[in-house]
Amino acid sequence: MSGYPYGNPAGDYPAPYATGNSAYPPYPAYPPPPIPMYANNQPFASPYGMPTPQMSSYDNYLAPSYGGNQTSGNPYDYGRGNDYQSLPPPGGQMPSPMLNQPPQQYGDYGNSQYQPPYSQATASSLPGGLYPNIQSPATQSNYAGGATAPSYQPQQQTFYPEEQPSISLASLEQYRGTIFPVSNFNIDADCQAFVQAMKGAGTNEKALIDIIVNRSNAQRQQIKHQYKSMYGTDLVKQISGETSGNFKETISALFDTPANFDAWSIHQALTASKEGTLREILLTRTNSEIRGIVESYKRTFNKDLEKEISKHVRGTDFKRILISAVQANRDELSPQQIQQARQMGIESVIDRNRARQDADALYKAGAGKIGTDEKTFNAIFAQRNYYQLRAIFEEYQKKHHTDIAKVIQSEFSGDIKDAYLVLITCIRDRPSFFAERIHKAVVGLGTNDSTLIRVIVTRSEIDLVQIKERYQQMYKHSLTQDVSGDTSGDYKRILLSIIK
Repeated sequence: MSGYPYGNPAGDYPAPYATGNSAYPPYPAYPPPPIPMYANNQPFASPYGMPTPQMSSYDNYLAPSYGGNQTSGNPYDYGRGNDYQSLPPPGGQMPSPMLNQPPQQYGDYGNSQYQPPYSQATASSLPGGLYPNIQSPATQSNYAGGATAPSYQPQQQTFYPEEQPSISLASLEQYRGTIFPVSNFNIDADCQAFVQAMKGAGTNEKALIDIIVNRSNAQRQQIKHQYKSMYGTDLVKQISGETSGNFKETISALFDTPANFDAWSIHQALTASKEGTLREILLTRTNSEIRGIVESYKRTFNKDLEKEISKHVRGTDFKRILISAVQANRDELSPQQIQQARQMGIESVIDRNRARQDADALYKAGAGKIGTDEKTFNAIFAQRNYYQLRAIFEEYQKKHHTDIAKVIQSEFSGDIKDAYLVLITCIRDRPSFFAERIHKAVVGLGTNDSTLIRVIVTRSEIDLVQIKERYQQMYKHSLTQDVSGDTSGDYKRILLSIIK
């Protein structure tokens, strides 16, 4: 048992936000799938049979509903364009597929757990451009058998966010999740279906899964609020009483808001010295997401996250990069720059002169001197946007004929080395990083269920389609196959239903 307290000890949730989204034009809704009817022991049947529709132009492009390295959004809904708060200042972006190259065997990363999945060729030598769009096939799922795990309980919310159209404001990549908002959302029918699924002796777990994995996170927040209004009972507590183990933990994670779940995961990682989890979360989220995590951490644990990092994290350089991350101050492309890049190309928003200067600064701080100027590396890696960093890596390669990952391997060691390699991998191709995280969670003896649950749940509305694709390319077998072989029962069923 994780011992995570259900509810909010601080008890000071913010007031509901106003409605309306005047900042963006209207976007087309998802095609309305039918809402299934549920009864005890009814077979599972997902209403989603099609992948996300492809839009005909950038003007009506629908991005993942919440996502790492996207601007806009709030602490309760990763990266979703909405009306809950003003746009954040510029900061980190989602990376694109690395140079449109096929996968190859790993190499040149020494003994580090982070490996480059693609070629390090320069953009100018490749056809198709540096930032191609990605299309991915759907993956079928399989079901079977039983599971156990420590439990995680989400925080209660005294309000729920309103579902809003989504738009990617800080990324040129058209990443897609596997979970979308249901367009003909009937909140009362869903609440009644939950009652029926848990009525009498036994629980219709398939009906629970069918509702939960076919509603977006924002819709689940609405269901929690409405269920308590209708029946005077907390839905997640009631489901927790009917379920157990990893299945219970996965449902709890799905019902929590992204910022709260990340804050809880960071708290667990700081307590147990799980540096990989800290890297995974703090080095891959956007400015707005980081701000949400910091605020949620303060509300939930009544502690300042930066001070907790200073207290618990070992290693001056590793501590420094994490503290830089929680400032949520990375340069970001503005919506106007994104539109400009789409119309005129990425070079129109990249400062090549500055990229050359930064490449020279990195050389002088590392390979060009005895010892390493760690602060220079930190300042550049923590502040530049992802597209500018790609340009810096290219300029370094051109002038000094060395890939930036080899430089990091040579100049750093331990947790800070792995932190920079996480950033490099995500800057070049973020889905590959998460594919590797999942692979490490399921290979070998035993399963790292907390990592498996966290990655699949938090990427389900962002880029899980591309993660599945990268997984197949990198390991020559499907994500569905490996998750199916390492899990069982309702836990297996719900993960495969998310992966689709």
